[in-house]
Amino acid sequence: MSGSILSQYEQAQALAQVQELITSSGQVAILLRKQDGESLYGIDEGVFTEVCTFQLELNQMPPVDITKSIDARASVLPELDVRVTDRVRFSDIEYRIQTVAEESLFGIITHKVIELVILHGS
Repeated sequence: MSGSILSQYEQAQALAQVQELITSSGQVAILLRKQDGESLYGIDEGVFTEVCTFQLELNQMPPVDITKSIDARASVLPELDVRVTDRVRFSDIEYRIQTVAEESLFGIITHKVIELVILHGS
């Protein structure tokens, strides 16, 4: 017997439905990753190059706590290789990825949620 409450068919349906919600948003962004090299001035310094374009469902939000400002949250497909400190360019705004969290439904990873901070002056 499987360790999940859902059958394989139900797991596949849940995954497909969440992915459909993300792709149906029609939103596309560019993933940027820092090239290897020294960082004399921190994580935001250096050269970032385009890794890929990807679909997402992005929600901008006002920061709740100015010291831990999160300007947006986005849901992305689970197979996207996205990392903390990567950047996302969406609608001419550049964001730093603060957190990446896998979201699951009864043991299957349906998508990832990334928290984003606007990089001012980029």
